[in-house]
Amino acid sequence: MHTQRALFNLLGCTLLACAPPSTPPDTYADNADDKASGIVQDSLWTPIRRVFKADGETGDGYFRVNLPREDLRVRIGADTLSPEFEFTSYLGFGLARGGNVFVVGEVILRQDEVAAAMSEAVRQNIGVTALHNHLIGEEPRIIYMHVHSEGLPESLATRLRAVFSKTGTPLPPSEREEPVRADWTAIDAVLGKHSEAEGSVAEWEFARKESHTIGGIAVKSSGLLETASEVVFQQLDRGRVANTGELYVLPQEVEPVVTTFQSGGIEVTAIHSHMINEQPVMYWIHWYTAGDGPTIARIVAAALSRTNSEQKSSGK
Repeated sequence: MHTQRALFNLLGCTLLACAPPSTPPDTYADNADDKASGIVQDSLWTPIRRVFKADGETGDGYFRVNLPREDLRVRIGADTLSPEFEFTSYLGFGLARGGNVFVVGEVILRQDEVAAAMSEAVRQNIGVTALHNHLIGEEPRIIYMHVHSEGLPESLATRLRAVFSKTGTPLPPSEREEPVRADWTAIDAVLGKHSEAEGSVAEWEFARKESHTIGGIAVKSSGLLETASEVVFQQLDRGRVANTGELYVLPQEVEPVVTTFQSGGIEVTAIHSHMINEQPVMYWIHWYTAGDGPTIARIVAAALSRTNSEQKSSGK
């Protein structure tokens, strides 16, 4: 098992050696201002909505489809974790060149789905930029396949849906919304207002401050593309919470963040890249812990303070 985990981490770190963009970066803001009004942009997302039969979410000039793995019941130890905790696939779309759109995304896979999903991605000309774990000790074992491609909206969405057809992901996704029943006031006091909450799960987002490109296209630090740090809490029993997250960091920030987590008693579960063509080179630090919410939030805030990110989530 340790050898297998090491292999997935190796894939996440060495498979993803970043290369400089082959073309000069476009300025995304200029693309948005000069080429498309909000109405025209929304028309680009219409065929994607149709293919996935999902309304999706818009913001920052981007469009996102979430595909929860509601077919799975994932546990770590005695705790059962929600699909919204860390088991929801996503596809984030933005404007690219020549009338195309780009997609960055994450496909949540059971371990036994990896081979078929990878083969279909190759067949559909969908770029796979990482394949690895995010957590340790979950049952069933979950593998994360990251993707990045460009194309016309309907064609790209259709090819992506073919990849998802090789998994147990429910399609179309459920549009249900669980009533918010958890009180996040104490954690909000530490991390700022949560950006979203559904049922027993809430998420906080922290934008990076530097400029960033993917495939030569300038992108914003946005939760819709997961180009921002994210922190997730789930309410458990007896006043406990589960906590995971993804801090999006520069190479020189990795060691200070890891040291801060370890000093606070939080287990770091993965360190790796998600992309192979972004500038600057960035890494993701994942972790998992469970216990008292405000105590955990203070440790996470201390780790976040070692990065060039916003220090408070602004909510929505």
